[in-house]
Amino acid sequence: MNGILIEKYQPPRDRERIEHMLLNRKDLLTNFYKDEASNKDNILVASVNTVLAGFLSFNGFGRKPQATLYVSKEHDAMNIGSILVTEYEKMLIHNEQVEHTLFINCSDDSIKLLENQGYRLYFSSYIMERTGELFPQADIRVRNYDDEDYLAWDRICELAFYHMRQRVGMYPSYFYTPVEWEREQFAKNKDNMFVMTVDDTIVAIGKIDGNKISIVAVSIEHQSRGYGRPFVQFLVNEIVGRGEDKAVLEVVKGNFAKNLYESLGFKETAFYHNYIKYFRPETRLSAPPDNY
Repeated sequence: MNGILIEKYQPPRDRERIEHMLLNRKDLLTNFYKDEASNKDNILVASVNTVLAGFLSFNGFGRKPQATLYVSKEHDAMNIGSILVTEYEKMLIHNEQVEHTLFINCSDDSIKLLENQGYRLYFSSYIMERTGELFPQADIRVRNYDDEDYLAWDRICELAFYHMRQRVGMYPSYFYTPVEWEREQFAKNKDNMFVMTVDDTIVAIGKIDGNKISIVAVSIEHQSRGYGRPFVQFLVNEIVGRGEDKAVLEVVKGNFAKNLYESLGFKETAFYHNYIKYFRPETRLSAPPDNY
C-alpha cells in the first residue's frame, strides 16, 4: 500500500511521536491519553516508510465506542484515514456489544473521508473556556453526590439531555434507564460529582473531570428558575480551587445553555463535528417511559 504500514500501538515506539504530532491539537491529545489509559492494546498507528503518519484510538468496546482519528497534513492525500477507519471497523463488526460508533472532535479534513465511508453528522459542538477570578460565593446549597442520590441523578440527567437532543434535532433519540454498573462507577467518583438542593430536593447535578465540566444539568421541572447560573459558578470555582487555571466545557450547537455560559465569561475556543455510524439496530429506549 505505497509504503503504508498499519500496526497496533506500541508506547515505547509511538507515544512521543503522537505527542509531537498533536502539539497543536491539545483536544485530540487529551482524547488520546484517555484512550491509551483504557484501551491501549487496540490503538492503531499508520506509518509511511517508518515515519508516523496518523493514528486511530478509541475508548474500548461497548455499545457506543468513541473514536479519535488524526492524519498528518503531509500524508492527507494517501488515503491513510480511510485505511485506519476500515481496520477499526473490522474490530467493531465482530464484537456483538457494538451498536454504533462515534468519531469525536472531527476536523474538516476528516469529515469527507467519514462521509465516504457511510458516517453522518450526529451533532456539532463548541469547546468553551473561562479564565479569571473566582465567582462570588452564591447562597445555594451544594454537596457531594451520595449513593442514595443515584436514581434522582439518573432521572435528572437522562430527562434533561433527552429533551436537549430533541430540541437540537439529534437523531435517533434515545434514553437510558438506571443500571447497577453505572451506580458502582458513580460511587467511586463521588468526590467529583455534586448535587444542588432546594428544600431537600435535588434540582441540579454536575460532574467535573480535571479542568472540565463534563456534566451539568437542571431538572426539567426546575429549569428557567435561575438555578443553572449559580450552580455553574460553583463548579467553576471548584475547578479553580483545585489548582486549575481555567474551566472548560462542551456545549452542543443549538443548546440554549450556550447563552448562559457566554454570560459567565466562557469563550469559544473550537468548533467540532461528531460523526456516527450504526452496525446493529438500536436497543436503547427511544423515549422516557411514561411518568418517569
